Amino acid sequence: MIKTDIIGIGSTVYDTLMVIDQYPTEDTKLRGLETRIQGGGPCATALVAASRLGVSAAYMGTVGDDGFGKYMIDDLNRFGVDTSHVRMEHGAISFHSTVLLNQSTASRTCIWNPGTVKPPKPEELDENAILSARALHLDGHMLDAAIHAAKLCKEAGIPVCHDAGGVYPGIEKLLPHVTYLIPSEEFALKITGEATAEAAAHKLMYLYQPEVIVVTQGSKGGIILDKNGMRRYDCYKVDVKDSNGCGDTFHGAFLAGMLKGLGVDNACKYASAAAAIKCTRLGARLAMPDDAECRAFLAARGVTL
Repeated sequence: MIKTDIIGIGSTVYDTLMVIDQYPTEDTKLRGLETRIQGGGPCATALVAASRLGVSAAYMGTVGDDGFGKYMIDDLNRFGVDTSHVRMEHGAISFHSTVLLNQSTASRTCIWNPGTVKPPKPEELDENAILSARALHLDGHMLDAAIHAAKLCKEAGIPVCHDAGGVYPGIEKLLPHVTYLIPSEEFALKITGEATAEAAAHKLMYLYQPEVIVVTQGSKGGIILDKNGMRRYDCYKVDVKDSNGCGDTFHGAFLAGMLKGLGVDNACKYASAAAAIKCTRLGARLAMPDDAECRAFLAARGVTL
C-alpha cells in the first residue's frame, strides 16, 4: 500500500474546455478559438493542486471503463496523483462536461453530465489507505462513501477538509465530521438561510463545530473563522485569463499549506496566491503553480509566510 499525504473522495470529470469570443446565440453555430481536453472535478483537481505544490495525493473513487474514464486516470497519473485506489466500472459512462470560456468577459459556462457510474459503497473503500493518510479531502460527491471515510478520520484524529460548493441532498450528514470547512459564499448563505457571509459562518460553526471555516468570496477574498475569531483574507488582483479550476486550486493549496505547517492565515494567503496564478493561465491543471511560484508571487507583494 502506498502511503500518501492526502486521500480524496469525490468527483473527477472529463472536461472539454472551449475558448470563444462571445457567448453563442441559441440555434446558431459559432467557431471556437481554442480547445483543451483536461481532467476536472472539484476533488480530483484539488488533489492535482496539492501534488503540484509538493504534497503527495491519491484519488479514491469509481470511473467508467470508457474513453472518458481512461483519460481521467491517465491525467491524474500525469500530475503525480496516485490512482491505485480507483475502480473502473465495466460498461459505465464516466462524468463528463463541456466548459465554454468567454474570452471577452472571462466568464465560464459549464454543461455537465454525471454519466452512469455508481459511486463506491462504504464497504468498498480501502480503510487502511484512508487511515494511513495525513488528511482527507471531500467535495460532497460520492456522499455515502465520503461520510463513512470522514467518520473514520475524525475518530482517528485525521483532519477532514470539505469543499462545500453545492448544497446536495444529505450534505448536512457530512458536515459534523469536517475539520476544515471551506464553503463558497453561495453555499453558506443557502444552507444557513442567513443574509450575510459573516452570519452564515457563525451559524455553520455553531451547528457543525469544525475547527476552521473559510468562506470563499471570489474576487473579494474571503472570511476565516476559528478559535481566534473572525477575520478576512485577501484576494490578489491579476489579469484573469481563465477562472476555471480557481476554487479547486484554492482548496488543494489550502490543505497543502496546512500540511506544510503554515497555519490557517498563511494557508489562506498561500491558497489565494495559487488561485490567482492559475487564473492568469488557460486551463485548469496545466495552469496550476508550484510551491516556488506561490512563494515568489507572495514575496513580490511583500507577503511572507
